[in-house]
Amino acid sequence: MSEQALRRRRAAADGGAPATTFTPYQRHPPPPRRGHPTRSLHISLSLLILGFFVIYAQKSGWIGPKSTRKVYSVKGRPLPQKYAICSQEGTRVYTVPEEEGVGQTECVVVIGKDVVDIGSLGKIRRKWITGVHDQKPKDAMKVIYLPPGHSLTPGLVDSHGHPLAYGHAQQLPLHGCKSKEEVVARVEEYVRNNPLRPGTWVEGLGWDQNLWEGQQFPTADDFDESPILRGVPISLYRVDYHVTWVSKQVLSFLGDVPNVEGGQVVRDESGLPTGVFIDNAIDLVKAIQPPWSDQAKERYLNVMIQDALSKGLTGVHDAQMFLKDAPFWTKMMAENKLPIRFYAMLACQEEGFCGDKVGKVVDQDSHFILRSVKLFADGALGSRGAALIDDYSDQPGWRGLMLKEEKTWEPLIRQWHEAGWQVNTHTIGDRAANVVLNAIQTIVKGNPEVARQARFRIEHAQIMKVTDIRRAAKLGVIASVQPTHATSDMWYAEDRIGHERMKGAYAWRSYLNNDGRIALGSDFPVESIDPLKGFYAAVTRLSEDGRSPHGRQGWYPHEKLTREEALRGMTVDAAYASFSEITGSLTPGKRFDAVIWDDDLLTVPENEMLEVKAKAVIVDGRLVWGQLG
Repeated sequence: MSEQALRRRRAAADGGAPATTFTPYQRHPPPPRRGHPTRSLHISLSLLILGFFVIYAQKSGWIGPKSTRKVYSVKGRPLPQKYAICSQEGTRVYTVPEEEGVGQTECVVVIGKDVVDIGSLGKIRRKWITGVHDQKPKDAMKVIYLPPGHSLTPGLVDSHGHPLAYGHAQQLPLHGCKSKEEVVARVEEYVRNNPLRPGTWVEGLGWDQNLWEGQQFPTADDFDESPILRGVPISLYRVDYHVTWVSKQVLSFLGDVPNVEGGQVVRDESGLPTGVFIDNAIDLVKAIQPPWSDQAKERYLNVMIQDALSKGLTGVHDAQMFLKDAPFWTKMMAENKLPIRFYAMLACQEEGFCGDKVGKVVDQDSHFILRSVKLFADGALGSRGAALIDDYSDQPGWRGLMLKEEKTWEPLIRQWHEAGWQVNTHTIGDRAANVVLNAIQTIVKGNPEVARQARFRIEHAQIMKVTDIRRAAKLGVIASVQPTHATSDMWYAEDRIGHERMKGAYAWRSYLNNDGRIALGSDFPVESIDPLKGFYAAVTRLSEDGRSPHGRQGWYPHEKLTREEALRGMTVDAAYASFSEITGSLTPGKRFDAVIWDDDLLTVPENEMLEVKAKAVIVDGRLVWGQLG
């Protein structure tokens, strides 16, 4: 950290700002003792208590000169019905208004769930504390001061994550394994520490063959080389969830394995499955996989919520809520077990349209919204499943996978759109994006206003023709992008697609320059749930250790976002992308969803961004994580 940041943190650790003198309440000498012998003692105690409360009020900032104020701490208790949060170090409150900018100010005023005013410390004191508007002193609101060096922003929203999958993935994470042998060793350790009950499988996530020598897919035989794993049903998802690697036991459950349209069953020279299933072929494995119980789902959800809150997230767009999980989510909503907001994208699995099998949920107070659908156009780049217009540069003759026939996309998107659902479509490759945009343009008859009202989303928008970037932006299609995908993929992406196609790849700045709108997310558990890693990747296009294929200026640095744009992509633009404009800003009329940080995201040096920590998280005006003060 910088010396200035360290000084701020030391001061905070020592109790905040240096103590200042004040004049305590001075009572007059007691009158001569009369009557009951303990009367003077009672009076003394009463006046002592009164003096204590006056001094406490002065220190708390309710009354008295500014120099006597100290940080107000609620220590996890509900916040007052009416209060202000203010910075005494300048404009460290960022309101992020819908119009533009970050809206720097000193104070935000909250009543109940809502922001009711913003402005300078002087304005807030005059208007809400000193009685200008007929406020009685006893009704004066409490003022909570940010500790030294801290800042306040709207709550951050991850626009593309997988909540239940995240919690599930934490039981056997495989990220960063440098070889298939390392993966097998982790699975062995898991089995030793977690004896399997009858009917259960070993399930994990995170392996990536691109990190291994030779970069070849593994096989089911690799598990059988371990005496511990031989005969165990195992299914391990690749880091992008678009490939699963299974054991021989699972292959025996499957029996004869057919080919699958929009997917690939990897086979050996004899035509037998090797144990690797790509994209739609994964459905064969899912069909026989043991389902999760509601108890397990709630456990996975709680793991995700705790990690999200600790990182400053107040909302998540669930990018694949299966139809079968809808009852679980409505149960969690009814039982008030959702401290943060969830915006669900319905996934129908085998069916093309299932919008008639579940009702929409649009009540913002429920913390669960269901009014969008998630469709999948293609696979992922890392497994060469992304659908490209031309051949892969590193695999001539192969162009990836469209998961549905091209002719099906216009009627499918139209059906969802006309039924009143927001349509969010996974596209990684330029062919997938082109096909989906063609369908959208036909449906709205080229009318940008109709398209903007529908708020079509392209999830990932990873590789696009430059002309399609312009077309999508003009149509008002929202690009839902994940900055850490770029910094994860940058070591091999250009090998996959070549230099020319890179002009439209991970092109966030180009999208904004064409008047497009973007929402930022992570795709957790594919990437980290920490939104500041996405913030850092967006503004630097560097790995966490400051590297890139193009050096310390960042990978294709002309596509970087500014800090202002990154913050907006995680707040007000994420709210727009989910029809949730009641949140996303700290402006009057909005819900007070906010995060207090121990530094300033807009000014902290780039190499210190990832050290910034969330200290308190507030949703609907209530403290849900951390503490103030």
